[in-house]
Amino acid sequence: MYSLLIPTPIGPLYARASTQTLQSLELLVLGEGLPERPNPLLHDLARRVQGYFSGRGETFLQVPLDYGGLEPRRAALYEEVRRIPMGQTRSYAQMGRLCGLSPRAVGAGMRACPFFLVVPAQRVIHADGRLGGFAGREGVKEWLLRFEGVA
Repeated sequence: MYSLLIPTPIGPLYARASTQTLQSLELLVLGEGLPERPNPLLHDLARRVQGYFSGRGETFLQVPLDYGGLEPRRAALYEEVRRIPMGQTRSYAQMGRLCGLSPRAVGAGMRACPFFLVVPAQRVIHADGRLGGFAGREGVKEWLLRFEGVA
């Protein structure tokens, strides 16, 4: 397994990958002392993350994700969320209709998503405009949406 710590304005991201797919990207509270063993995929991811935070509107659609062990409907949800353009949001209900899931199932899928930022869960909000949860980091969700020009 390959890994890389990526510094960002909101805290360090820790990426894990195989030779061909991203296995996870997590926002960390503390990022010191984690093993790093980067590969080309992770170097490309780090470049894209830096592009995103520099305001270049970087997307992550080209980053291959490892959906092994996930239900097909959850993988389909993540692929739909990846298509939400920067600066736009969709409701849990909208995503549910697209993927044949209940809004609650969409919320559960977003909370369990192992691909922080690459699957932009921050862009999925309540139909009434409330942001909703973000795995205990609602301030991060709001920050990201403001950064993207939404909130």
